[in-house]
Amino acid sequence: MAEQDDLRAVAGKAIADPVFRQKLLDDPEAAVKEAGIDLTPEQLEALKNMDKAQMEKGLTELDSRLTMGCWGREVFPHRSYCTWE
Repeated sequence: MAEQDDLRAVAGKAIADPVFRQKLLDDPEAAVKEAGIDLTPEQLEALKNMDKAQMEKGLTELDSRLTMGCWGREVFPHRSYCTWE
């Protein structure tokens, strides 16, 4: 479970912080080390081997879904769509 939390931390930071996001695309190992996120060697290797365009597309889509989910809260205030609440 902790390993999944680490990957969520990487994705969350990449969505919220455009500077980190660019560093992650350019040099994943340095980006996560600088952010203080401890990944397993396998996770780090997977990040390093990801297609950069696919990573960017995935982060953009995830950001869009999270943003739309938070907008939905105005329509359904009893539901919590925002992960940071």
